[in-house]
This record gives sequence, structure tokens and C-alpha cells, in this order.
Amino acid sequence: MANLNKLDKKLLLELLQDCSRPVSAIASRIGATRQTVSKRIRRLVESGIIRGFSARLDPEVLGLGLRALILIKEDPKSDFRSKNEEKMKALRQISGFYYIFGRYDVVLEVFVEDNKELKSIVKEIHELEGVRETETMIVHSIIKDNREDPLIRILQG
Repeated sequence: MANLNKLDKKLLLELLQDCSRPVSAIASRIGATRQTVSKRIRRLVESGIIRGFSARLDPEVLGLGLRALILIKEDPKSDFRSKNEEKMKALRQISGFYYIFGRYDVVLEVFVEDNKELKSIVKEIHELEGVRETETMIVHSIIKDNREDPLIRILQG
């Protein structure tokens, strides 16, 4: 874990909750000056701990009503990874691309408008060299979708 002191952790927790607040408001909440908070944010960005600031948008409200996981089994004799990584990273429907251990080699998280678009993206993936098999799982209910919780757990230590 990165070398973070208590003030850094408080700052990161505040930014996770709402990074749109003014620096002065964050500073008063964590008991620091605006200048200190600005310097620390800059340092945390430069160190790579903070990778950016963004709004959390609701894909469904924006028309991406279908979320799916696509599992891919590679042909072990192919050069799947070097030939296809950039192609898959370029597909704008893919929000997550992970190499995994287990029965499958890759899992993709995709957001699409409908079944027609999902069918199209699955077809495109099947046409990639070295794809031996895929399995698609459509998400029908989201119980928890919060990537911040593990980070909060670490920061609250």
C-alpha cells in the first residue's frame, strides 16, 4: 500500500464521497488549510493514487439498459492476447476487461442499449483470432455496484 498519513486518508475519503466540492470545503471538513489540501491533491495525482476526477453516471438512464458479462476461452495455441487486446480495448461497449484464472481466460463487462447490440458485440468478439468459446451472462438485477467500498475499507483501516 502507498505511504499515506491520516490527513491523506481523510482527504481521499472526502474525494471519494464528492470530488466536486470546493477545496476550501474539503479543507474545513478535514481540518487543514486550502493550500495544504491543494498541495496534497497535486501530490496524490502525481503519484498515481488519484487517476482522475469524474462524475458517476447512470448507464441505464443514458440508454444503456443492458449490462452483460462475456466470458472468453482462448485457444492456447493462438497469440490471442497480443493480437486482440488493443481491438477489445477500443470497443466502446466494454467497460471492464480482465484476465482471470479458472475455466475461462477473459471476462468482459459490457454496457449496451439492447439485445441487438449485445448480439453484435458478441459476434464481433467471436470473429477475433484465437477465441475458442464464449459465454454471455446478462445482468438482470444489480444488488451492489460500488467500486469505492474496498477503497474506503483500506482508507479507514
